[in-house]
Amino acid sequence: MNGYLIAIILVIAFWAAVYILDKKGILAKHHMSAWGPFVMWRTSRGRDLIDKLSRPHRFWNAYSLVSKGIVAVIMFGMTALLLWEATLVSSIPAESAPGVDMILGIPGINPVIPLWYGILGLVVAVVIHEFAHGILTRVHGMGVKSLGIVWMVIPMGAFTEPDEEALEKTTRRKRTAVYAVGPGTNIIAALIFAVLFSSVALGSVAPAYDAPMAATIYEDSPGDIAGIPVGAQIISINGEDVPINGYPDVNAPDPNTPVTVKYYYNGEIFEKEVISGVILTTTEKGLPSGDAGLKPGMMIYSINGEIIRNETDFKTVMSSLEIGETVPIVAYSYNAETGTYEVAEEVTEITPMSKIDYYKSRGTSTNGVEDMAFLGVNTAYLGMVVKDPQALIDSMAHPFAGDDSVDDYFHSFLTYVTLPLTGYQPFPASLVDVYEPQGIFSGMSSNSFWIMANCFYWLFWINLMLGLTNALPAIPLDGGYIFRDWLDSLVQKVRKKMPDKERTQFVDSVTWVFALMILFLILWQLIGPRI
Repeated sequence: MNGYLIAIILVIAFWAAVYILDKKGILAKHHMSAWGPFVMWRTSRGRDLIDKLSRPHRFWNAYSLVSKGIVAVIMFGMTALLLWEATLVSSIPAESAPGVDMILGIPGINPVIPLWYGILGLVVAVVIHEFAHGILTRVHGMGVKSLGIVWMVIPMGAFTEPDEEALEKTTRRKRTAVYAVGPGTNIIAALIFAVLFSSVALGSVAPAYDAPMAATIYEDSPGDIAGIPVGAQIISINGEDVPINGYPDVNAPDPNTPVTVKYYYNGEIFEKEVISGVILTTTEKGLPSGDAGLKPGMMIYSINGEIIRNETDFKTVMSSLEIGETVPIVAYSYNAETGTYEVAEEVTEITPMSKIDYYKSRGTSTNGVEDMAFLGVNTAYLGMVVKDPQALIDSMAHPFAGDDSVDDYFHSFLTYVTLPLTGYQPFPASLVDVYEPQGIFSGMSSNSFWIMANCFYWLFWINLMLGLTNALPAIPLDGGYIFRDWLDSLVQKVRKKMPDKERTQFVDSVTWVFALMILFLILWQLIGPRI
């Protein structure tokens, strides 16, 4: 039975059981209550632990001050980001717009978040978030009524239930401290887990073999047809060693000629016969490639009479072409019935366009872009995109290496956070055996090591997302309550003579306007592209 179907059946059965048990009063007898589809189990146990943890008051007061600073930066930054994203919605095609499942950060429902790593991350993130609230509540002399666990088939997190009346009556400074440490703790925890993932785990792993690695192999390409797997490390082609960065310059024969590829995979060395040639991995209608009849999967034989044996040959020929000048081109297409590449008769000539004009048509910055002939294609020798296996690890272990501007740091941060979207988190099973744990992890198997490393990354990711979300200025999120108190303090200082009742009404109105605005900006990303 499909795993998602089983999950849906379990959730429906759980909801039904919760509804029945709640109606019969059985949940209440065991200190439980229903909250929508969730069950909240309350207990007074654990309050002693919170009391002990809260005793270094000076530390926690400083910690809450740092948390307020973190929340303030995130609140402003996330709101600005949502406003900026709203301006881009009209340019996003409906088919590329995020779905509801992408907005919901629920493991197993959101396709980006793996079920078990997601559950681990969510449980840990919610527990430390709620414990931070409880500790600051006690630091400032307010009571904690109970602690508890939230269930929906499995434990989904924890909560602390402060004395709401005392929290409402206390000073704004203390109240904002209680609210700020929740998201602040998540952000600090995210930083710690990022260090554990990047510096500790990935700093202790190295490639098993010093050779370029096949990171992507396109379907029905020569590499795919020959059966070379993703993660294979290319040792030699036709008996000549392939340097770690020498794949584009490989000494290849004329296109459509067999070559012997020797590679290392999963602890063994293999040899396969592969048809040599530079393969088109993408083409596009409306660009020179599409207009010439080129299609993904075709092999380029020659352009303007120059034979294309490897990717460096292709780049050299492209740099020699004149923009707008029509030149002859010869390409092969694969015949699945005969298992051979045959001349594509429909492809005879191509007219390059300006690379600068292409960038401008896409609204992309042309800063630093050299104008040259452009066809609108991507290529890969043998249909395989290779990477330096150490460079792949370094990109995750040292994500900000070489950055020297705010823009660089921002893009590196986005690349790091979007590892799940690019297929590198959880780390691909096909690449696990490419690397061997070193140092303190040398005794671990590759599988165990990557499970540990993946846990670190998802603990980072879930904590980051929970912290960023909860810092938004939208009630009932922590950031919403903090925003309300900060706004109330500002209005009181600016309009000193405003009556308390009038000030409260004004502050509440503005707070709810912001909450609705944040909700709209999030929903607009779903609705806007589809209108």
